[in-house]
Amino acid sequence: MPISNSDFNKGNSEPSILLQEFLRVNYRNAYNLGELVEMMTSMGKNLAKEEVERLLSALEYGGKVKSREVNGETYYQHSEIMGFKKI
Repeated sequence: MPISNSDFNKGNSEPSILLQEFLRVNYRNAYNLGELVEMMTSMGKNLAKEEVERLLSALEYGGKVKSREVNGETYYQHSEIMGFKKI
């Protein structure tokens, strides 16, 4: 029986995959750095703010995440369009 992509990735505890999956599932919301650090901590990944920021930069460079400054604070959101792709 096939499993979903999120179930497949649960076996991999790589912090960047956890962060990307969280943002993908919650694509309608944007989160600041502090909120994402707290989320990673709640998932058992105790990472410094700088490390989470580095992961976000790599995901942004890869086109998976976008950032925008709102009221002097940077927020991050999943950047891929959810839906069907025309072939």
